[in-house]
Amino acid sequence: MEHPTAAGRYRIDRLLGSGGFASVWLGHDPELDSPVAIKILGEHWTLRTDVRDRFVQEARLLRRADSHRLVQVFDIGELPDGQPYFVMTYADRGTLAERLADGPLPPDEALRTAREISRGVQELHDLGVVHRDLKPSNVLLRSASGGGERIMISDLGIARTEDHLSSLTLPAGSPGYMAPEQTQVDGAPDRRADIYGLGALTYHLLTGEPPATPARSPGETRPAIPPAVNTVVLRALEPDRERRWASAAEFGEALARAAADIGTDPLPEPLPKRGRVSRPSRRRIVIAVAGAMAVAVAAAVLWGFTGRSGGGDSAADERDARWLRPGSDVPARYRDLIVQAGTWCDMPGLSPALIAAMLKAESGFDPRLSDPAKDEYGIARWTPRVLVFWQPGGLDNPEPRPAQITPELSIPAMGRFLCFWGKDLKNVPGDPALNLAAAYRSSAKTVVKTGGVPARFKPYTENVRRYMDDYRPR
Repeated sequence: MEHPTAAGRYRIDRLLGSGGFASVWLGHDPELDSPVAIKILGEHWTLRTDVRDRFVQEARLLRRADSHRLVQVFDIGELPDGQPYFVMTYADRGTLAERLADGPLPPDEALRTAREISRGVQELHDLGVVHRDLKPSNVLLRSASGGGERIMISDLGIARTEDHLSSLTLPAGSPGYMAPEQTQVDGAPDRRADIYGLGALTYHLLTGEPPATPARSPGETRPAIPPAVNTVVLRALEPDRERRWASAAEFGEALARAAADIGTDPLPEPLPKRGRVSRPSRRRIVIAVAGAMAVAVAAAVLWGFTGRSGGGDSAADERDARWLRPGSDVPARYRDLIVQAGTWCDMPGLSPALIAAMLKAESGFDPRLSDPAKDEYGIARWTPRVLVFWQPGGLDNPEPRPAQITPELSIPAMGRFLCFWGKDLKNVPGDPALNLAAAYRSSAKTVVKTGGVPARFKPYTENVRRYMDDYRPR
């Protein structure tokens, strides 16, 4: 990825994070002497009118909201080569996902955080906008005066205005946080899908993990959580949207009442400063199984990012060492993507070491790999007609051309693929990690039918096993 040096009047200092369709950079506004975040559409997508229009629409929605509870957009423009960008609030304390890498928040702080997020969601709903992808990585944290902290909702890449919700909708969202109706083609998710997302976010804040399906009471994981809080959260997570809270404001008010049971002041207050802890023939699964795969296109948001969001290199290195052995040949520029894919869900065998080992076996970490005879491209050897289901936004976005299959697009898709099909391998004997690798190279159905790694894929999985030994932390 080329390092742009400027966007209009704004100096560009360094990369904060990148996704399949756009990247976010730390910039500096020289006139106001202030740091800013600059979001730039990927050059491969600049000429795609549909993708470009959605990028600009996100900026317009954020500007229209113009709330301190949402990331604010200050400017928009184009680089000299035509790539559109917009300038927005810089979150100097990173994301809520990074905060939660250290475990659940204290109950009172978790509830204050959830109530503040619910206020931001209500502001979106008052404007007729449904977010559709509420999750910890889409909640940003920024220093506030007096030592407090601002909580800002970000990433409206798959948000819809309510006047467009009646049109055909395809599955979109993120596993663990999306309402059941979001997994269905034409499930017509409305603002009640965001109520479910708020419930899942609150559950994660309280317990340290997103809810399972069906959701258990948060108190089963953390007994200190009062029954009143459990009731509020479980109602938000009702599979039947008619039974959920009617609005984000109603959900927040119910949390405020329940907070009295743990002595939490129901009025909003600044959050205390806390230390940040940065924590495919496979794809011969062809269009015949597209219906099943469509359920999982909800695996990520169109503009979802991975990266360090402003953390220092030493903090990132410390975090990486938890997952991948320092000094191995895993390229540093792909480590964040690999950690994201390897921790996408709680799946036996799935780990960053497995993802790294598979990438080594697939391409030797070559992002330019091109094998037209097999119709496989990029660092993870994806076939375009299959990657379209697993890319950010899934079928909401166009099938990528070979030149567009970047590591930012294809590595996270591996995590989504393995999380979806891995559940079918639950009772298959053998090493769960190697079974996942074999499913990626063939299919989950093949591995289940064989009762383990098929003989013709054992040389591949043996390579994966050997590389995993090299990449696991000691």
